[in-house]
Amino acid sequence: MNYCIRNFLIWKALVLGLLIAVFTELLSFFDAINDLSIKVLWIVIITVLFFIFFYLIKIKIHINLLGKISNLPRFEIIFIFLIFFLTFINSVIYPPNTLDAMTYHLPKVMHWAQNNNLDFYPTHHLNQLILAPFSEFVILHLQLLFNGDHFFNLVQWYSMIISCITTSLIAKELGCNIKFQIFSSLFCATIPMGILQATSTQTDYVTSMWLSIMVYFFLKYINQGMLKYIFAFAVALGIGVLTKGTFYIYALPFCIWLGLHVVIKNRKHFFYLFAIPLIMLFLNLGHYSRNINLYNNPLGLSKESVDWTNKTKNLESLTVNIFRNIGLNLAVPNKKVNMFTAKKISVFLEGLNMSVNNPETTKIPHRGYYIPFSFYESSAPNTPHFIIFLLALFIIYKKKLLYNEKYYLYSLIAGFLLICFLLKWTGVQNRLLLSFFVLCSPIVSFVLYKFQLNKLMSALTICLCLYSIPYLLFNKSRPLLASLNFDNKEKIFYKPFFLENKRNELYFVADKFYNSRDIFNYYVKTANLIKDSNCKKIGLDNHRNHYLEYPIWVMLRKEGKNTIVPKIKISNVNVQNKSASIKQEGQNCAILVLDRGVEFFSTK
Repeated sequence: MNYCIRNFLIWKALVLGLLIAVFTELLSFFDAINDLSIKVLWIVIITVLFFIFFYLIKIKIHINLLGKISNLPRFEIIFIFLIFFLTFINSVIYPPNTLDAMTYHLPKVMHWAQNNNLDFYPTHHLNQLILAPFSEFVILHLQLLFNGDHFFNLVQWYSMIISCITTSLIAKELGCNIKFQIFSSLFCATIPMGILQATSTQTDYVTSMWLSIMVYFFLKYINQGMLKYIFAFAVALGIGVLTKGTFYIYALPFCIWLGLHVVIKNRKHFFYLFAIPLIMLFLNLGHYSRNINLYNNPLGLSKESVDWTNKTKNLESLTVNIFRNIGLNLAVPNKKVNMFTAKKISVFLEGLNMSVNNPETTKIPHRGYYIPFSFYESSAPNTPHFIIFLLALFIIYKKKLLYNEKYYLYSLIAGFLLICFLLKWTGVQNRLLLSFFVLCSPIVSFVLYKFQLNKLMSALTICLCLYSIPYLLFNKSRPLLASLNFDNKEKIFYKPFFLENKRNELYFVADKFYNSRDIFNYYVKTANLIKDSNCKKIGLDNHRNHYLEYPIWVMLRKEGKNTIVPKIKISNVNVQNKSASIKQEGQNCAILVLDRGVEFFSTK
């Protein structure tokens, strides 16, 4: 992995992200989001990028992909590419099938494609409207380019690859040689939560990608002082904010560091700092304006939306959440050990007169504090990576660090503390900590490099590789080799879902709340009833959120064509939140209540 190639890939990701964000909003403004406009757009983009790449090869860049191969750690590189390959296979053979994808990530993509714009619409699930939409922008483009969801999971898979490349470049900016840069990529690639998320349509790896790119360009600016890196920082910041709300939290310490650095060490660039919020505002203006129109604030906050923030923000809530989040990353594949760890943490905090079940700092207080171990992309622990990070902190304790390493570490830890301070604790909090672990990769590599701990690095490499294998093969939602049941005292292996189910059935197999066979048959029966009726406008009444919306779009695909956007139009009815005030055109000829069936009536 030559510096130029890696750097080119990061810039390419930034440019593509910028183009997707800008042109999706632009096409929406003209009600022109459709398969033709998106295909024309990408033909132009790919053509331009091809000529730019050809020009760079011919004129500016002498490419050497891996440098002197004899000097590189071959095993680490091979294993990183093995992770990329296996997660790619997993991403393609399974459709999106997690609860968040079914209820709001993908339904809003289908509504956008149907409506030809990003305008808000009446919906029973406000997350379809108010949450940052960049990941779904990319999925929207894939939907209209390929007329199906076969490549939706690749958005996060691509984000994992770019994150691994970027962490190696961050390690380079911290002073590591190529050997330790590759270890940084390996540390990132083997994060259990990351492996599982890389095959899903969650948004945490996309967030981590933009955060790592933002930090990389910031370090480039510090080391080289070139203005282009401030603007690249601003673009990554803007797209990151457009991706997920947690980005604000993780990015804040680095933004403060940048401001202080410019004020103290590079005042001639002070006025360029004002470009950063302007670029961020420009990239988020469309989404902000839609939220403002509905809820009078750019984040769409209201009493109707899900509340994830701590009601009480003080030293006690911070301390409790620090220990609870640490506990999540001490999980092992033994229920008794995890229960023991959770109990000890609870007793310790209660001894300090701190409650672990405070409803003001806990999302689901009645469940109590628990430490799950699973191969699920919302709750998987990153135990070895967390222990290695703690080991790195122990090694550099009271050691004198240089400017970049010191404030990088401070900013990283500050992001973790802000997550604990601001957000309510939940058993699936670890997915929100993925960005933290991705940014841990370079600092761990730096510590190993600084003290020349080559033997320790080799031992850690073996441990990380071995520990990552079960997460590659036994993904709970999308198992590749086998499905592993932890519920019984004995671990039981079953055939992977894709060997026993058709693709349409795979949308339901991952959700423990439903009997997958019964619910699949119900959706098929309902969809066939609608198609046989020749009704072209369906009202969806799903205000209790008991059933999944996205599969009904899949089941209503027109027979004989590989398309998920049907000629049958779907809109939400009986909406009981403020989005009900948004007007809809046309009359429905049927009302579908997913837990009771479909009722047809004449519109004449």
